[in-house]
Amino acid sequence: MSSFGNAPGMHLQDLILDTKATSTKEQKVDCLKLLRIVVKNLADPTKAQDPKYRQLRLSNAKVQSKLLPCPSALDYMKAIGFAEVVDDDGSKSLRVDSAKVVDVLQMQAALVELANAVEMVDPSASLKTPPNSAPNSAPNSAPPSRTNSMNDVRVTPEGIVKRIDSSLSTASSSSTGKMSEKQKARILLEQKRKREEQEAKEARARTSALIKQDKYVRKNDENWESKQSAACVKSGHGISTFRDKYGEH
Repeated sequence: MSSFGNAPGMHLQDLILDTKATSTKEQKVDCLKLLRIVVKNLADPTKAQDPKYRQLRLSNAKVQSKLLPCPSALDYMKAIGFAEVVDDDGSKSLRVDSAKVVDVLQMQAALVELANAVEMVDPSASLKTPPNSAPNSAPNSAPPSRTNSMNDVRVTPEGIVKRIDSSLSTASSSSTGKMSEKQKARILLEQKRKREEQEAKEARARTSALIKQDKYVRKNDENWESKQSAACVKSGHGISTFRDKYGEH
C-alpha cells in the first residue's frame, strides 16, 4: 500500500462537513476517534503486520454505533487500503489484504490528519484525551507539543499531511478552537479548490505530453499516415472544403 490512490482526505472532509446533516457532532467525534485508533495501530511497524490490527469487524455493535452514522468513514477506510469482506460465518469486516504492505509513514501522516479533524469538529474533545506519543518514540523523551505540531502541518490534495513553515500558520491555528462551521467550510472548500487546480494542471501536462509524443511520431515514423478522426468515422462524413463542394470555379 505505497500510496493512497483514492485521496482519503476528500472523504475526511465530507465527514467533517457532513452536508446532509445525518450525524451529530458527538457521533462525528466518536467516529473520528475510532478511525484514529485503527490508523494508530497501522502506524506502528510491528502492529501493521499483525492480522488482528489489519481488520475491523462491522458486526461488532460498538463498531457499528461509531462507524455507521458517518457513511464517509467507510469510504475513508477503503481509501487507506481496507476492503469490505464477508467471512465464512456471514459476518462483514473491513480488512487490509494480507498481500498488501502497509505504508507506515503514510499512516503516521494520516494519524496527524485525524487528530486535526477531531479538533476541528470539537476542540474540547482533544483536551479530554491525553496526547499520545508518536510510534517508536524514545520512552524518556517528552511528548511533542500539540500546538507546534498543529502549526507545522497542512493537508495536500491527496489527503496527506505535509509540514510547512509554522510562522505562516500561527494566526490561523491559534483561532482553530473558535472557528465557526462556516469558517471550517471555507477552509475545506479552499483545499478542494486548490486540489482541483492541481488536477487541472496535471491534466494539461498530460495533454501536452501526448501532443509532443504525437508530433514526434508523425515526424519520425515513416509508416504514419493521416486518417479520419473518430468523429468523422462515427458520422460518416469527412471535412470538406469549398473546392470539394463547388469545384475550382
